[in-house]
Amino acid sequence: MTRRDILEVFHEPFGDAFYFGPEGSAPARLQWPAGKIEQSGQTHCTYDHVLQRILEAAKKPDKRVFIKDMAFYLVPPIHSNGIKPQSLQHLFINPGDRNPTLLPSSILQKFQVVFLIRKPLSSIPSLYRCFIPPLSDQTGLHDLEPTEIGYRELRILLDYLYPATAQSPSVSQGMTGSSDSPLVIDADDLLAHPDTVVGSLCAHLSIPYSPSMLRWGSPDDQAHAKSLFEKFAGWHDDALYSSGLNPKTAHNEGSSPISRQEEDSRWQLKYGEKAARMIRDLVDGCQKDYEYLSQFKLRL
Repeated sequence: MTRRDILEVFHEPFGDAFYFGPEGSAPARLQWPAGKIEQSGQTHCTYDHVLQRILEAAKKPDKRVFIKDMAFYLVPPIHSNGIKPQSLQHLFINPGDRNPTLLPSSILQKFQVVFLIRKPLSSIPSLYRCFIPPLSDQTGLHDLEPTEIGYRELRILLDYLYPATAQSPSVSQGMTGSSDSPLVIDADDLLAHPDTVVGSLCAHLSIPYSPSMLRWGSPDDQAHAKSLFEKFAGWHDDALYSSGLNPKTAHNEGSSPISRQEEDSRWQLKYGEKAARMIRDLVDGCQKDYEYLSQFKLRL
């Protein structure tokens, strides 16, 4: 977002279709108060509408498109029937393509995809905060939806885009033409070594790197971030109230290992027994996918 001179940034654009549009399938829609979807101004937003906005921006000769999005917007949940969005049906021209995503391979091949992961032990409790007061007063959500955590979907997407590296037994056919290795960034590494990791990311994407990219304290940067984040109130407060990315010592707080029992006890004290059990189940359920993705992460 700090390089708006060379990048056109989209923040979770497919979330507009997933949550608010006529093709939306997000379980969260059932939790929101009356009028929230209409107030979003995106009730018309189909997957094709989002795609055309991105492709139109990509035509600009002086800028590249940079998208931050969630894999579960594009990979249907396990209980889904896998039907492609009606607005994109005309783009799926290869019936033999076992594409697990909602976007056709011809479109996916246009993107360089980078995967950002985080230990479930850190991400799940952090995510849970958005479903209890005071953040739930902003998000409008009170029940954490397991299908919107995303580890499963990241793994499916990685295996499809990079079949040469895929080790999942269920992957029998991936997207052709993807022979490069995936770039996976672990959030712990990003927080501990922001200069090195962002520099490596820029090198991978052929984007000129500058340390100023790790600073966003100017009024213009703050206003721009707020305009992008406002559709998902409460989800990005930590980023909005920060002004830069500084190295965290010892790979984040709590670097000293603690036992599983101690983890559970902390969650019980903070969130209650029922919530602690749910957090534990989700952490355990995501761990294998995280470990699978982690083997491809950027080595520092």
